[in-house]
Amino acid sequence: MKNHKNKTKIDLKNQPILHTFNQYEIKLNYHLNIINIQIQNNYKFYESNFTLEHLHLHKLLISYITIDEIVEFINCLIVQKNIKIVENKNHLKLILISTLSNHSNVELILNKISILSNEVIEKLIIDIKNIKDENENLKKKIKSIEEKNKQNVEIIERDNNKINEIEKKIQKLEERLHKKNKIIQLKQSNLQKINSIEPHKSFINKVSTFPSGNIISVSADKSIKIYDIHLNELQNIKNAHDNSIAYVEIKDENNFITCSSDKSIKFWIKKENKFQINKIINNAHDDKIIKVIYCSNGNLISCSYDNTIKIWKENIYNNYEIIKILVHSKWINSILFLEDKNILISSGEDGTKLWNFDNINNKNYLIYFKDTFSGWHGGICRLDEDRIIVQGNNINLLKVISLLEKIIIKVINIPFLCFGICLIEDKGIFIVGGKSKDIKIYRNDNYECIQTIQNAHNDNILGFLELNDGTIISYSADKTIKVWSF
Repeated sequence: MKNHKNKTKIDLKNQPILHTFNQYEIKLNYHLNIINIQIQNNYKFYESNFTLEHLHLHKLLISYITIDEIVEFINCLIVQKNIKIVENKNHLKLILISTLSNHSNVELILNKISILSNEVIEKLIIDIKNIKDENENLKKKIKSIEEKNKQNVEIIERDNNKINEIEKKIQKLEERLHKKNKIIQLKQSNLQKINSIEPHKSFINKVSTFPSGNIISVSADKSIKIYDIHLNELQNIKNAHDNSIAYVEIKDENNFITCSSDKSIKFWIKKENKFQINKIINNAHDDKIIKVIYCSNGNLISCSYDNTIKIWKENIYNNYEIIKILVHSKWINSILFLEDKNILISSGEDGTKLWNFDNINNKNYLIYFKDTFSGWHGGICRLDEDRIIVQGNNINLLKVISLLEKIIIKVINIPFLCFGICLIEDKGIFIVGGKSKDIKIYRNDNYECIQTIQNAHNDNILGFLELNDGTIISYSADKTIKVWSF
């Protein structure tokens, strides 16, 4: 075997070494100084990578100085066909160890673990570091771009918010200007009477209007009268109740509901162009019934001088049955149902209560304003989505209540007990009448009184109604209905 050392060396400088004999292959990576041995035997594949430095370090083939000589030596061993191949998974030191002891019977032990030189490892470390550095630089660039994009988005959002704020301010200014123009127009053209009728023999408790524009009035004289939009009488229902009729509630063009001091609630239906009784709830309360409300879900709400509010539901037999009773300590003059908020407002001699209709409980009202009460069923009015207005505990006060904050936000001085308040939303005003012959008109934003109509009626004014054409109706204890226009 010593002769192998003196054999002619294979030229490896200009081409990769590849020696194949049957199923044996020996490859040399000249630039990395690594020997790769691949042996396939009995359908098994063995491979090992090792360096000259490794062989010398472990005293393997130490007599061979260059990797070329080692390759040449291994080639000679293979040619002799006396090589025994054994797979080793434990320790690299066993690689080619038998070549030092027995040249006639070489045992080639292969390990699957690749061994790289320090130079290669260092190069790989440098490459990995460079790749990592490049990756970090890319991350920084991406982050920088993202931050710039984020800043741009924030700038755009900030600019959009500014634009929205400016547009809101412009809208508010336009609304204020619109309201001021309306107020100027109102001041220049005051509310003036254009018509007057005296259809009843006693004071008129309520006037309402059908969707078509036809008008209906109820009176203490027990009668119901229906008119066209010009107040020409269409129908006179005498003795519609056994006592004073307090209120009329329009259900639709062909149906309305009345309530009375006779403790009954009556349902009226139009047949052959005339209204007649369709249904009656007798003894609905224990005292005078002041107001009844028809809800969109078909329920009824009624209030009475018996200190109760009753909620009614129609059963399968088309009769109404009580499903809830709410109580005040004194008589109740008015109720107002805000369906969009599901809040019921009730007001009487003991004050005003706000009830949550989502969870009605007699002892669990939202808020109780003891120093407020309505003088009559028209004494509560909604000014907008948040505000309602009701009489204060003094006859010369109105109190504006915030539904959102549930507090009194404004007190308005008036010279009389209020019986009726009517919002004229299109003109930004509300009209007030009561225990007086005068009508007062207030702005809806700052509550400034912009007009007083003295001696508008000859007795107490009980309420108002805005018609479809923008004219205003007032009705009074003097038995008259008066029509007004700006």
